[in-house]
Amino acid sequence: MKHLLICLLFPASLLAQTLPDSLTSKIDSIFKLYTPASPGCAVAVTRNGTVVFQKGYGMANLEYAIPVTPNTIFHIASESKQYTAFCILLLEKEGKLSLDDDIRKYLSYVPDFGHKITIRHLIYHTSGLRDQWQLLANAGWQLDDVITQDHIIKLVSKQQALNFNPGDEWLYCNTGYTLLAEIVQKASGLTLRQYADKNIFQPLGMKDTHFHDNYQEIVPGRAYSYNFLRQGKYQHAVLSYSTVGATSLFTTVLDEAKWLNNYETGTVGGKDLIAKMYQQGLLNDGRKLNYAFALNLGKYKGWQQISHGGADAGFRTNACRFPEKDLGIIVFSNFGSADVGRLTNLIADVFITDTKEEPKPTDTYFTDSTFLKKITGRFYSERGDLAEFIWQKGVLNRRNPNGFTAELKLVKVDNNRFKTPGGAVYIFDDKNTRADSITEFKIELPNTIQILKRQPATAPAITEEFAGKYFSPETEAFYYITFKDGQLSLEHHKYPAVLLKNIAPDQFNSPHWWMNHIRFIRDKKGKPTAFEVNAGRVFHLRYDKVK
Repeated sequence: MKHLLICLLFPASLLAQTLPDSLTSKIDSIFKLYTPASPGCAVAVTRNGTVVFQKGYGMANLEYAIPVTPNTIFHIASESKQYTAFCILLLEKEGKLSLDDDIRKYLSYVPDFGHKITIRHLIYHTSGLRDQWQLLANAGWQLDDVITQDHIIKLVSKQQALNFNPGDEWLYCNTGYTLLAEIVQKASGLTLRQYADKNIFQPLGMKDTHFHDNYQEIVPGRAYSYNFLRQGKYQHAVLSYSTVGATSLFTTVLDEAKWLNNYETGTVGGKDLIAKMYQQGLLNDGRKLNYAFALNLGKYKGWQQISHGGADAGFRTNACRFPEKDLGIIVFSNFGSADVGRLTNLIADVFITDTKEEPKPTDTYFTDSTFLKKITGRFYSERGDLAEFIWQKGVLNRRNPNGFTAELKLVKVDNNRFKTPGGAVYIFDDKNTRADSITEFKIELPNTIQILKRQPATAPAITEEFAGKYFSPETEAFYYITFKDGQLSLEHHKYPAVLLKNIAPDQFNSPHWWMNHIRFIRDKKGKPTAFEVNAGRVFHLRYDKVK
C-alpha cells in the first residue's frame, strides 16, 4: 500500500534514484559553506526525466533552526515568469488571445503611447515599458514595503512615455509580466493563481506550488530569506509582495523537477506549445534575441543550456536544462549572497565532463593603425554609457570605467562597419570622421544601440544653475538638487542626500541604484529646466524644475 501511495504522488519517471557516492560527495563539497548556522540551498538534479539527486543544505529558518530540505518551499522570484508565459500560450491555444493583440484590448488603463504594444512585446521584454521596481524606488518606495498588483497597475497608468519604441530594443521589464498576469485574468476569467493551478500545477502533480498573491497568507514549510550582516551574522530580508506574474511563485525543487520534465514530455500543453516556448524574439531591425518565452538560451562547455534565474530580497534561484545531455539542475537559496548560477554550473561540471568543440573563428582582424588611433579618447552616451579607448603596445584597447583593459579586436564587415568577436558591431561614418579623430560613432549590441560622443577637452564648470526642486507626475515624487562648494547634491524626503559626480556634459552619476544616472535638459536659452533618469531599466524618466 505504501508503495502504491508513492507511485500516485510521483510519476515513475521522477522517482529518485541513487547516485554513486563519488558524485554525491562532489555535490556536497560545492555546498560545504551552507551549515546549520547559515541560510541554505535546496538542490535537485534530474537525468532522463528522473530525479537522481535531492538534498537540502543550511537552514530554511534561522530563528527556529529549521533545516532546508528538498520539500522546502521557496519564493523563486523571476523564475516565475516562464510559468506566466506558458499560461499565455495555453490561452492562445484555447483561442482566447493572440500574441499580436494590442495589450490595450485587455488593459484599458495602459496609456496610449502612440505605438502599439503587443502581448509578444511583453513576453520578450521589448515593450519599452519602464520597470516597476525601479519606478517604485524613484517614487520613494522601499522594496520591502507591501507591494500589491493594484500598486503596479496604478504606476503603469501614470507612465508618461516609453523607454524606447516597442520592438526597437530589449530591456528586461518586470512590469510586462505583471501585465501578462492581468491579461490571463481578463482572457480566462480566472486569476493567474487559479488558472495556473488548474492548468499546470494540478495536472503535473505540483502539490507544493502556487502563485503567492497575498503576502499575509501562511505557507507551512516555507523558507525565509536572509542577507549577510557581518562576522557570521545574518539579517532577515523582508519580502511583502502581493503581486504576481513577474514574480511570487512559491514552489520546491522537487515540484520544479516536474516542471522541467514537462519540457521533454509535453504532458501539459503538448509538444507544439513546448516548441513555442523556445522561440527567440526578434527586434524590429531583425536582430535575434537569446531570450525566448522567459527562457535564456545559451551554452555552457559548448552544450546548449536553457535557463532562467531569480532574485528578490534574499532569495536566489536558478533552474537550467541541458537537452543534449538530458540533464536538469535546480538550485534554490534563501541567502542573498548565493551565486546560484555559479553553483548550478559547478553541479553541471560533475555530470558534464566533456566540452563540445565549436568552430574557431578564422576572421582577419583590422590593423590599420592610422584609422584605429582616431578612435582613442573618452566617449559618453546620453544614457550615461562611458567608454575609453587607448593605444597601448601597438594595439587599440578599450578601458572600462572599472579599470579593466582589453584589446579591441575589430573585423571589417564593410567600409563603415566592424564586428568584434563578442558580437558587437562598431559603426563609423564619414560625417563624424576627422583627419585625426572620430567624434561620434555607434555600437550595435545584441539588445540595444549605443551612440557614443567624444568627451570635450575641458570639463564644463558645475554651477548653481542646476539647483532647484524637481517633480515627476509619473512617480509623483519631488527631488531636490542643491549646490554647495562646487558640488551638486541630490535629495528626496525618504532618502539621504548624496553627492552627484559629473561624468559628461550635463550628466551625473549618483550612488542610488534606481537613479544612478541623470541628464539635465536645457531650454532654448540654455538654462536647465529638467532632468531625466537614464539608469538600469528606466530611460527618459523626466523630472521638471518647479522651483
